[in-house]
Amino acid sequence: MTEGVAHAQKRVVVVGEDDEPIAFLLRDSFNDEPGYQAVVVSDGALVLETVRQVHADVVILDIMMPGLSGFEVYDRIKADPTIRDMPVLFMSAAAAAHTEDFKARGITDILEKPFDLNELIDRVKKLCPPAD
Repeated sequence: MTEGVAHAQKRVVVVGEDDEPIAFLLRDSFNDEPGYQAVVVSDGALVLETVRQVHADVVILDIMMPGLSGFEVYDRIKADPTIRDMPVLFMSAAAAAHTEDFKARGITDILEKPFDLNELIDRVKKLCPPAD
């Protein structure tokens, strides 16, 4: 198998996170996982554009980001028939304060910050298993 073919089979994880140390940790961790490649975006408005450009397989969203909030990004993803079925995992230090927002949207994939990195990777693998 050529390198290009192997690369094409990786699942693309878009990480919407404006906290650089967390964003880089997630990017590096997913890039070290066989079958995954991560792209970090620090602005909510750019998450949607990036999801479409890189043909993302799963999105990890923080609630509070510049541009659009994680909820605004989620709402736009769900309104777009070309990407609405893509899994979305929220991670936030403010998750408890947004219980009603999650409930109103039917969002159940939520991880509270601080999070366990292995748990986060396992959750993403369940939402979007690596390609064969």
